[in-house]
Formats: sequence, C-alpha cells, structure tokens
Amino acid sequence: MDIQYMHIKAHTRCRGFSLVELMVALVITLILLAGIGQIFLSSKKSYTLQDSLSRMQESGRYAMDVLSQDLRRAGYWGGNADITEIGGTLPLLSENGNCLGSGNNDWARMLDRKVFGLNDNRTNYGCLPNTTLPPQDVLVVRFAAPWQVGGTTTPTYLNNHFYLRSSLFEGKLFRGSDEASNPITAAAVRTSELVSRVYFINPATAAGTNKCGGGTVPSLYRLGLVNGVPTVEEVAYGIENLQVQYGIDTNNDDSVDSFVNAAGPADSMWDQIIAVRIWLLVRSECRDTGYTNDTTYAMGDVSSTFNDSYRRKLYTTTVRLRNR
Repeated sequence: MDIQYMHIKAHTRCRGFSLVELMVALVITLILLAGIGQIFLSSKKSYTLQDSLSRMQESGRYAMDVLSQDLRRAGYWGGNADITEIGGTLPLLSENGNCLGSGNNDWARMLDRKVFGLNDNRTNYGCLPNTTLPPQDVLVVRFAAPWQVGGTTTPTYLNNHFYLRSSLFEGKLFRGSDEASNPITAAAVRTSELVSRVYFINPATAAGTNKCGGGTVPSLYRLGLVNGVPTVEEVAYGIENLQVQYGIDTNNDDSVDSFVNAAGPADSMWDQIIAVRIWLLVRSECRDTGYTNDTTYAMGDVSSTFNDSYRRKLYTTTVRLRNR
C-alpha cells in the first residue's frame, strides 16, 4: 500500500470536533444542566415546604396536648372534696383578675377559680411580659400535681415551693419550709405540689429569631412557679393566636348550654364551667415565596384575615373538665 495513502488515512481518523459540533454539544449540556437545576430547586422548595408544614403540625399538636392535659387536671386538689376547708400557713385567696408585679405569687393561691381567663386583654396581668402583638386570650389553670411528694420514698420539701396536703374534708396549703406546721390527722392524706399556670402568646425569645426574615415568631408561653417565683417558659414555637371559650352548664344537667367568653372574676360563669374550647393558630417561621395567604380564620369571638405569604394552620379542641 502506498505510504502516502496510509498517512492521509491515519490523519483523517485523528481529526477533532469542529466548532459547530462543540457549540451543539455545549448547548445540549446547558439544557441538561438547566433541567437538573430546575429539578433541584423544585425538590428543595418542596422539602422546605414539607418541613415547614411538619414543624407547624408538631407545634400545634404539642401545644394543644399540653393545654388539654392541664385542663383535665384543673380543680384536682389531691382528693379534697371541699375547697373551703383548705387552710394552712398559706391561706387561699379569691380570684381578683389581677396579677401584680413579676415577683408576686398571690395569683397562684386563688384556688376558688380552678380555671380562669382574660378575653383579648391582659392589661391587669402585670406579671406577664409586655407585648406588641394584637390582643390575645389568657388562660389560667390551677391544680395539685397528680404525683405525691417523694412517691414511695421519704419526701423532701423544698423551702419556697407551694404544697397542698389533703384529706377528704381537710386541706393545708403551705411552703416547704413550713411543712412541719401543717399536719393533718386523717388516715388518708396526700401531699402534692401546687401547680398554677398562666398561658399566653408572646414573641419568641432571641433564640427563636426568624433567621429567614430577620423578625421574630410568636410562641405559646406559660407562667408558672419555680421555687416560689413566677417564671416564664416557652412551650411551643410558632403559635400566633390563642382563643378560649368556656362551656357552661346553667341548669345542672351536666351538659353544655352555651360557650361564652371570659368574664370578670366574680361572674357566676366560673362556677358553671364544665368544658373549655380552645383555638390555636399556628404560623410558619418563614414566608413562602409565590404564596398568598388571604384566608379568614374564625376563632371564637375573633376572626383574623391576613394578606401575607406565611402559611398557617388552625387547631381547635374541646376539653371536658373532670373536676367540678
């Protein structure tokens, strides 16, 4: 075979891509990359949305569970059947609808109202932190802890904690430091820690700052006694609104005749409550681009309409009170 022919044939086999071929390949690659990028962005947005909805669902269910458990325990005084017979070195007080300064714990001893509330106004509850949020309901619940001090072991009483010692028709309310001065001679005696809690809505703490928007997210809080001192703790993140109505039995037939809003502390409705209805509005932490929330949420005596890009979910339940 001619040597020159072989050289030309080898040279033809080794030639590279032409400029047109390279441009076509580049365009195809860009189209594929654009498709992959679109799939990635769609998947990421879907994941973010599902994660946000899951967090909202978790917060709403947890908050509702906490409130429901406390309401079912409301008015349990360790077996005592007559609250007027509870004495001790910490005498009972009557509900006055007023929570004074942050260091005042008198509200914890107002046991004549096992359930109490404020309707869209917490001006008189000075122990609660200030807020710029729209008016919200406040729910107060009081009961004796369902577990005895010390359980089956020798009990230890902490000096400033509030305790309720109860028999069927006798009771003593005292601080741990005064335990020895509050005996009960009855055969069946139970001693439990007194639990008083105030639930309300407030902006989240600094740790709950909304990273995606620079603002803060509302949360459900509760005020309780820690070593005898009113102390605020965050319960559930992202709770935007708490509304409460009270089911009253006006003719003593053990069924709810109507659901009403909170009234003044001396109103007879508080003695007729057999159920409590709760609405919790949960809000997402971040805005959802391309989404507009113009839904109207009906919650008791309040209807709220929004025009923003936050997703929300409304939870509601009715809790039957066990201790009347």
